[in-house]
Amino acid sequence: MDFSLQPDTPEISAFRKEVRGWLAENMRGSEHLRWSGIWSTRENDEEYKFRRQLATQLGKRGWLFPTYPVKYGGAGFSLDHQFVLETEIDRYGLPLGSVFYTLARLVAPAVLKFGTEEQKMEFLPPMMRGELAVWQVLTEPQGGSDVANCQTKAIRDGDHYVVNGQKIMVGHHLPPDFLWTIVCTNPAGKRHENLGWLYIPANLPGITIQHLHLMMGIKNAVFFDNVRVPAKYLVGGENNGWKVANSYLELEHGGGGSVAENPLFKRLIEHCQKTEFDGESLLEDQDVRDEIADLLIDLDVQRLMGLRNFWHRYVRDPHPYGGAQFIYFQRMVRLRNSERVQRILGYDALVPDGSVHEVADFEYTVRSGPGWLHGGGTLDTDRLIIARRLGLGRPSQETAPTTV
Repeated sequence: MDFSLQPDTPEISAFRKEVRGWLAENMRGSEHLRWSGIWSTRENDEEYKFRRQLATQLGKRGWLFPTYPVKYGGAGFSLDHQFVLETEIDRYGLPLGSVFYTLARLVAPAVLKFGTEEQKMEFLPPMMRGELAVWQVLTEPQGGSDVANCQTKAIRDGDHYVVNGQKIMVGHHLPPDFLWTIVCTNPAGKRHENLGWLYIPANLPGITIQHLHLMMGIKNAVFFDNVRVPAKYLVGGENNGWKVANSYLELEHGGGGSVAENPLFKRLIEHCQKTEFDGESLLEDQDVRDEIADLLIDLDVQRLMGLRNFWHRYVRDPHPYGGAQFIYFQRMVRLRNSERVQRILGYDALVPDGSVHEVADFEYTVRSGPGWLHGGGTLDTDRLIIARRLGLGRPSQETAPTTV
């Protein structure tokens, strides 16, 4: 049975050759970079700068958002072209969606679907060119994963919204250009009918970003103190934020899928081949081989789920519960793999600076495994979405929103 998502046509073959040659040239100088999660939680400015440079170069060709219309800065390509770019960049261990740390990959689809034409022309081209880092700021101290329990208020005052409140557990150690956030635009309104989505320049007076040093690395609290945001930055219309949220969060909750392969498996194999204990390589230990086999099986199932959701997204046929199912499984795999790496490497897995093993992201894998159970929602959030999409516990069955 052929599981290929991409036909082998002359056009696509030529495009793949072009992309592969271009990447060979533009990835030069990055050979020592590991493309792990560590860079976003520690001060690794070299990798950050390289990512941003690469994003800008991809953006100039329309390759950062290849299927988006040319007039907004995309390339107007097909799904087959998108798949080529995704898989070729993944050969370097770097997913296209995280060329540099920015949630513009999630923001842009929401703007394209819900924004006015004026908003699309202003917001999208800089994102398409890879010029902007955007933080998603949803979680609030009193709300946790209940996004609708939003206490950050945005009250209309002429041509502006005056924003007051606090968001938490967002971003990394370098500041963003914009904040993408849900706000309460009608404090007296009904739940889900009192919200709006704002695209906020991060340098406006009254915005304070405060580092939080956590187990997963540096996150932040964001404070809004009488921040005046131009009303033109409201996306989706006043009190219509929950409708925007449903589409936007479908992508965050795994609905967009992925073609990327986790490089952890290959790196762990390489390390176990080179590292000896009691005169033998770690890979000769049967227990170690069993752990690696289980890790490989989990990662392969995760990859197939990601491919399925990727295809569903781009043919505009959303899987009813595939997104939540994918992210739930991914969270559990990350936790299991953090435990497996620690069992294989022992205390060495906890050394963060590479003095014991050359791949410092083993430490990040162990440290972040538990933390990923509570990022972009929780396991309970995932289970709730799955139940609603299956029609469990309610008289009606919830449908998955279409994304772009």
